[in-house]
Amino acid sequence: MQGFKSKVVGLTMPWACCVAASAGWLPGQARAADSGLPLCAGVGAVSVMLAGQGALESIAFDQQGRLLYTRLFNGELVRLDSPQAAPAIVAVGVDSPGGIAVTGPREAYVGVGNGLTGFAPSLAKAGIVKVDLDNGQVTPHVSGLSMANGLARAADGTFYASDDLAASLDRVLPDGTVQRTWLRQNSNGLAISKDQKTLYVNQMVPASILAVDRATGQTSVVANAPPARKWSWLDGLDIDDQGRLYVVSYWAGEVWRLDPASRQMCLLTSGLSLPSAVAVGRAGGAYRATSIYITTHSGRLHEVPGAVPLKAGAP
Repeated sequence: MQGFKSKVVGLTMPWACCVAASAGWLPGQARAADSGLPLCAGVGAVSVMLAGQGALESIAFDQQGRLLYTRLFNGELVRLDSPQAAPAIVAVGVDSPGGIAVTGPREAYVGVGNGLTGFAPSLAKAGIVKVDLDNGQVTPHVSGLSMANGLARAADGTFYASDDLAASLDRVLPDGTVQRTWLRQNSNGLAISKDQKTLYVNQMVPASILAVDRATGQTSVVANAPPARKWSWLDGLDIDDQGRLYVVSYWAGEVWRLDPASRQMCLLTSGLSLPSAVAVGRAGGAYRATSIYITTHSGRLHEVPGAVPLKAGAP
């Protein structure tokens, strides 16, 4: 996940945040009306679940319904068992973590090497590690990727890893073959459709949501950001059971909901500071299936209730 940010271990915060702060402006100050998007109906007020967590890069639910997220500069994968629980460190030594892909009841894969070397995909400095969610063991899976900022895994075992700093979208075949720059495409957040046929991609700049046919690599635009958000830098992405997409707009401090079928898009929440990734709630655990959960580079974890409609057909 994500956004045009310096992600070199040893820095204390993304350089882009520093530039904005020195200019007297930070994301979240834009008014909701500025987006040009209609407000999504029935959405509750955003709340802060955790603060002071450091730069948070990615977020996902495990198969037990627990929330996983990464601390970018700490190199940690962290678990939150419930909204009231204290964070528990699952694994350390996850170097410059990028996206998370949960693949089983006791395992997750995390992108690593998510840094400025993404400017030069040919350096191939990124990779993917496997994390045992029970004992925290970190095992290298593949290397030689461009950046691994966003990460998605298809049901057939194919991985996709994004590069938000260059035109490179990598693919890793089930046998481990790395196809670096499978597509010459600037890419950030990734999500796979429920029928497994389509890879959805957040293009960071200019801000657009794309659909990639997994069989052919053919790419089409699902939706462009509204004109006022063309350069707002799209970051994390998730998909719900009805196929609706949840899109993070980094500099705007917003999250949008998009129905790829109707091409309708609406504004779920605004006023966030440096949102980086989003996860749709899961039924059967301590979290609400109708909420979304958002990590930020400003160290906060948010919940937005009522963000996920129970019925199909909502934009």
